[in-house]
Amino acid sequence: MLKTTGSGPRKAGIIFAALALALMAGACSRISNPQGWSGVAASGDTLVVGTQEGQLLAIDKNDGSTLWRRDLIGEEDEHAIYGAPIVDGEVVFAGSYDGRLYAFDLEGLPARWGDRRLDDRIVGGLTLAGESIVVGSVSLADDGEDEGTLWALDAVTGDELWRFTTPGPIWTTPTVADGLVFIGTLNQMIYAVNLSDGQKAWQFETGGGVVAKPLVSNGRVYVGAFDSVFYALDAKTGAEAWRFSEAEKWFWAGAIARDNLILAPSLDGNLYALDATSGFPQWKIESEGSIVGSPVIVGDLIAVPIADGGESKISLVEINGSQREACKIGEDVRTPLSTDGELIYFAATNHSIWALRIKQNGNPDEEWVYFTDQDDPIPRDRSKAC
Repeated sequence: MLKTTGSGPRKAGIIFAALALALMAGACSRISNPQGWSGVAASGDTLVVGTQEGQLLAIDKNDGSTLWRRDLIGEEDEHAIYGAPIVDGEVVFAGSYDGRLYAFDLEGLPARWGDRRLDDRIVGGLTLAGESIVVGSVSLADDGEDEGTLWALDAVTGDELWRFTTPGPIWTTPTVADGLVFIGTLNQMIYAVNLSDGQKAWQFETGGGVVAKPLVSNGRVYVGAFDSVFYALDAKTGAEAWRFSEAEKWFWAGAIARDNLILAPSLDGNLYALDATSGFPQWKIESEGSIVGSPVIVGDLIAVPIADGGESKISLVEINGSQREACKIGEDVRTPLSTDGELIYFAATNHSIWALRIKQNGNPDEEWVYFTDQDDPIPRDRSKAC
């Protein structure tokens, strides 16, 4: 088993506590001060991301220049976008915490149905499945016993196709595979729902809430929970194949797959490489922070966001667990990394959007950084992080 030296429980614990407080604010599933942790969606030369200022922003991926910015409607303090927007051809879809779903074209103008309001809160992202959009939500109850709703909407008209109600709020971004929609809930359940009609196919009870996006690969569902256990389930039946219980803290971010490895990031700062068939650990990397956002595969390397305050970085890891260069960005990343095969994109907590290039020698190189809260979003006198 390969691993780096040392771990930092104190720093990881600070980030863990902050996320726990966000989760437990209000009635356990409500966010007291929503600001958004939007991921970045790439389409051609256009990047689309939700900002912490309550806007939807489009950037030219080549130089970081602004293409357009659109203010969201409704209550200003509930504009936050937590899930990454999605792009379907020439249409951009996004969901905000106040329960609004938006459809824009790539010029930033309202498209198709424009905007639609659900009577819920949206924390996870949208998922496109054919001509349907599926999204999970939090249904706020007066008695504090919040529920969840999985919605399926017509992507062309915005009309509701069906809804599936769960006893626990849904913070996960749904995963769709082989005609099933997979979600987790804060009341410790994983569900598989038929995409065609919204009927439950199966459910599985974990020992903790589930907010990570489920990974479906080779007929199995892989997802971690707030009991610090990572689960592998049969995608058709929900039967447990194996579980991994060596993590010290929650699994918040979604896992990714490469070859026969499942790469599971934990808030304990470790990235666990597990055998997809048996769950047996092959290697792990350790950090002094937490892994809140999901890693991404770039060529033969794994890019891993390490949230560690002023020491936060994007680490690069080989498929065998050997660590390469890192880019010290100095700000926490709480969103999944994304890539178009050339660059890595992500948002950080200091109102910044980043583009990193992985050079041929495997080292990271800052392409540009865009600050959404500044009049000059790309300061020319700024020193590169890497």
